[in-house]
Amino acid sequence: MYGKDLISVVTPVYNGSQFINDAYHCLCHQTYTDWEWVVVDDGSTDDTWPLLQQLAETDSRIRVFTQQSSGSAKYPRDRAVAMSKGKFVMPLDIDDILDDCYLSKLIERQQEAQADIVYSQMVFVDKESGKTMQTLPVEGFDTTKVYEGRDLVKYTMPEWEIGCGGGLYKREAWINMCYPVRQEPVWVYSDEVDERIYLIAALRVAFSDTRYYYLTHSASITNHLSLKKFHLLKNNKQLITLMEKNFGRDSEEFHRANLKAFYGWRSMMALYIKHHDQLADGNIAERHLREAFNCIDPCQLSRYDRFKFLNLSSFPLLYLLFCLKYSPKLIVEKAIQFICPTLYRKWFVRYHSECNLKTSIAPCYNHQSAEVCKPFVVNIYNSNVSYNELTDCLCGAVSTYLSCQETGRDYRLLFTHPFVLTDYLQPADYDWRVNPEEVCFSNKTELLVCESTTHSLREHQYQRRLFGRKLKASQENQVHVYSNASFCYDEDFALMFGQLFKPTPRLQARLEEVEKDIGGPYITVSARFCNLLDEFNNEIYSEPLPSLQQHQLIDRCIEQFAQLHNRHSNLKIVLCTDSKKIIERANKLDYIYCVLPIGNNNTHSYEYYEKTFLEFYIISKANKCYMLKDLRMPNNGLSFAATRMGGKKLIAIEL
Repeated sequence: MYGKDLISVVTPVYNGSQFINDAYHCLCHQTYTDWEWVVVDDGSTDDTWPLLQQLAETDSRIRVFTQQSSGSAKYPRDRAVAMSKGKFVMPLDIDDILDDCYLSKLIERQQEAQADIVYSQMVFVDKESGKTMQTLPVEGFDTTKVYEGRDLVKYTMPEWEIGCGGGLYKREAWINMCYPVRQEPVWVYSDEVDERIYLIAALRVAFSDTRYYYLTHSASITNHLSLKKFHLLKNNKQLITLMEKNFGRDSEEFHRANLKAFYGWRSMMALYIKHHDQLADGNIAERHLREAFNCIDPCQLSRYDRFKFLNLSSFPLLYLLFCLKYSPKLIVEKAIQFICPTLYRKWFVRYHSECNLKTSIAPCYNHQSAEVCKPFVVNIYNSNVSYNELTDCLCGAVSTYLSCQETGRDYRLLFTHPFVLTDYLQPADYDWRVNPEEVCFSNKTELLVCESTTHSLREHQYQRRLFGRKLKASQENQVHVYSNASFCYDEDFALMFGQLFKPTPRLQARLEEVEKDIGGPYITVSARFCNLLDEFNNEIYSEPLPSLQQHQLIDRCIEQFAQLHNRHSNLKIVLCTDSKKIIERANKLDYIYCVLPIGNNNTHSYEYYEKTFLEFYIISKANKCYMLKDLRMPNNGLSFAATRMGGKKLIAIEL
C-alpha cells in the first residue's frame, strides 16, 4: 500500500538508562521495519551513554551521539534530526511507547494525504495509577480532513485538544520549520513553543488513528517539583508574543494564548505557595510568577476571572490571598525575611534545607544495628547529599576535623560524589581515609546534619558549639556528619587544610606544568558569571543578561585587566573564570594567562574536576588575589577558600 521510506526516530535523553531497553523493544515490535533510531545523550550522569553504545553495537539501525548538557530537550532533539538520514522524522521521548502499527499507520496516512505532518492520537498514561486520558477525538473535530497548520493552532490552547507528540514530519519540512535563532533562552518545555511554530509553517496536516502513549511517572520532570517546572510560565509568555506576531491581537489565537498564560500562572502560583519549601530558591520562582503575571492582558479574560483576581492589577495582593488560602505560614516567613533577614536564614532557610537533607538520607539508615561499629566521626559526601560548590564540602570537612581535634575524636572522610576525592587529594599529616565497609549505615548511628546559610561570626560560633556538644555526647558511637558548616573558615583553615590534604602525584605534576607555563610570579583575577553571559543551563543560576549588557559587562572586565596590568606590570595576570567568552577576549592580551574554564557539562571525566583543584592551588600561591564583582555576579567561595589557604586577603573590584 505504501513504498518503503526510511523513518528516522529521534530521541533526546538525559539520565534515562532505565527506559532505554523498553524504547528499543517498542521499535523492534513495529510492523514497519524501515526505520533508524537516532539518540542524542544530553550529558547524562548515569549509565545512559554506555548502554546506548552497547545497544548501537548490536543493531546497525541505531546511531548514538553525546554532547554536553544543554538543560533542554530541544538541542539534543534538533541535533538528532540534523544527524538523521530518513525522508521522515518521528520524535520519541525515551520513556514513551507506541502501538505496534504506529509507524505503518503514520506513513500510510502521510502518503494518502501528502501531508507535511501527520499526528497520532495522544494518550496520557499515569504509570503509577494506570489512569489514561486521550486528547482526540474532540467533539466536532474531523480527523479525516487535511488541515492547513495555521487552522489548528487554536486547538492547542488553552489546553491541548489535539495531541501533537510523536508526529511524523517530512525531514525537509522539520528543518525548514525549525525554531529560528533564539532571541531569548530556550526553556525546558521549549516544545510547547516549537510545535506551534511547526503548525504555523505547515501547509498540510493530517491525523491517524494510531496511538502514542505519553507516560508520566515519578522520574518524569512533569512530576518533579523544581525550578524548571516554572519554565512553563516563560513558554506561555513566548506563546503570547508568537500569537500576536502571526495572528494579531484581535485573533482567537491571541485570546486563547492569554487564557493559557492566565491558567498557567494561577496553577503555578498555587503550586509554589503549597510547596515553596521544596524549592532550592523560591525567589527565582517568584520572579517567574511576577513576570508571567505582568504579561497577561486582562482584556482577554472573562469578567468573572477579572473580578475574582482583582482585575489582575496587584501581584502583591494576589500573592497574599494565595498565601491565606494555601499556606498562611508563608506570610510569616516573608514578614520575618523582610524584618530580620538573619533570623529568616537561620530558622527557615536552614531548617528547610536540613529537613530536606534528613529526608533524603533517612532510607539509608533503616538497617539493624551492626555488630561492630567503630566509634569514629566521618564526613559523608555521597550521592545522597549535594552541595553546589566543592568549597562547601572542603570547608565542611575541615571544620569537622577541627571539632574532632578539640574533642579527641578520630576523624574520617568518605567523599565519593560527584567524584572520588582521592583522585585529586591524598592525606597529608592525618590519614582520613576510611574503608567503606567500616561505615555503619544502621539505625543506631548518630547523625549530625548542619547547613550554613551565612558566614557570620555568630553562625560560626553556633556551629562550633553544636559540633562540640554532639561529638562529646556520642563518644561510644559512630557519628555521620552531613555538613557544609564553615566555622573553621577564618581562623585555622590553612593549618587544618594542610594537615588533611595534599595534591596527588598526578595533580601535583599538572600544577607544576601550569606554574611553568605561567613562567614566574603572578597575581590572580577571579570572575564568576554563571549564566549571566548565557553559557550555562543549570536551573539554580540566574537568567542571562540581554546581549548588549553582556558585551558591556565583558568590556568592563577587560578594562579592569588593563588597569591591574598597569598596577602590577612586572607580574603575570592569571585569570580564573567560568566564562569562555571572557577567556576568548582575554587570550588576545599577552599579559594574561587563562586557567581553563570550569565548563558546563555533566560528564564525570577526571579533567573536568581537575580544573577546579588547579584553580584552587594556583590562587593559593599567587602574590595577590583579586575578584571581579558585580551585583549580579555570584560570590566565589573557591577564591575565598584559596586565599585563606595562601594566607592572603581576597581583594574585591567592583565593576
